[in-house]
Amino acid sequence: MPEMELMDVIHQPGDLQVDEEVSKYIKAATSDNTRLAYQNDIRHFEEQRGSLPTTPEIIVEYLQECVHTLNPRTLRRRMTALRQWHKLKGFEDPTDNPSVRRTISGISRLHGKPRKQALALRLEDLDRMVGFLDEKGDAISFRNRALLLVGFFGALRRSELISLKWEDVQFVTDGMIVTLPRSKTDQMGEGTRCVIPFGNESRCPVRALIDWRQASHPSGGLIFRRISKTGTISEKGISPRHWNRILRQLAKDIGLPNPEQFSSHSLRRGFATEASRLGASMPSIQRHGRWRSTKTVLEYIEAGRQFADSAVNVLFKS
Repeated sequence: MPEMELMDVIHQPGDLQVDEEVSKYIKAATSDNTRLAYQNDIRHFEEQRGSLPTTPEIIVEYLQECVHTLNPRTLRRRMTALRQWHKLKGFEDPTDNPSVRRTISGISRLHGKPRKQALALRLEDLDRMVGFLDEKGDAISFRNRALLLVGFFGALRRSELISLKWEDVQFVTDGMIVTLPRSKTDQMGEGTRCVIPFGNESRCPVRALIDWRQASHPSGGLIFRRISKTGTISEKGISPRHWNRILRQLAKDIGLPNPEQFSSHSLRRGFATEASRLGASMPSIQRHGRWRSTKTVLEYIEAGRQFADSAVNVLFKS
C-alpha cells in the first residue's frame, strides 16, 4: 500500500468532497505520531487481509493470525485505526461487532503482558554521562550534553526536545524560558512555558545549551541537529529513534545495567523520581513536568522509591 497522508483516510465516499482547506484542519486535529501509527496499522491490515472496507469475520481472522506475534495493546490500537478509517469513510464500523469485541477481550486476558517502562535516569548516572561527554569535548558531545541536561531538567518529552528551535528559548538573568509551541498536552498550540534556572557548574542545562550554541554557530532554526562523522552540522534535526540510540549508547558507555531499557522517557521519569526524593512537592513536580494526571506522577515517584520504601528494610535492621 502506498504511503498515506491523513487526507487519504478522511475523504468521504460518494458525493461528499473535502476541499484542501478543510483537509488541512482535519489533519491538524491528529498528532503526527498518532497519524503515523494509524497509517502503519492500516497498511499492515491490508497487507495481511486485503483492501478495505472489511467485515467483522475478516477482522476476527486477522486477530487470530496476529495473536502470537503482536502485543494485545498493539492489536487494540489496530482496531482503533480500523474504526477511524471506516467511520471517516462513511462505512459501518466492523470493529463494533460483538464477535470482534469478545475476541479482542479474550486475547487481552490470555496474552496480556505488562507494559514495558523505560528505566528512570538517576542524577548520579546523569552526572556520569555528562562527565563522559566532557572528556570527549567534540561537537557531538556538546550537543548530546545539552540534549541530556535540557531534556532532564526541563522534563521534556522526546517530541518537545527534538523539535525545539532557538527562537523558542529566551535566556534571562536567572536561567532560560523555553516556550513549547505544541506538546502532547497542548494540541491546540496555545503554547506552554518551561522555566529552567541556572544549575551548578557540572549539571547546568542553561550553560550546556549556551556551550552548544557557541560550538554550532546557529543562525536560527532547530537546536538539536544531525552531525556527520566529519563534524559537519546539518540543517536537519535528529530523529526520535536517533535520540533513543544516543541515550542507550551513553548508558552502555558508562556501564549501566540493561542499557537497552533506557529511552528518552527515562529523563522525564528520572526528573520526577529524583525531584521527589530530594524534597520537591508533588504540585511543583507536576507543574514543571506539565503532567495532567497526578496518578502518572505518583507512579513514577513510587517506582523510584520501591527499594527505599520496601517493608523488607525493617527486617534487615532487626
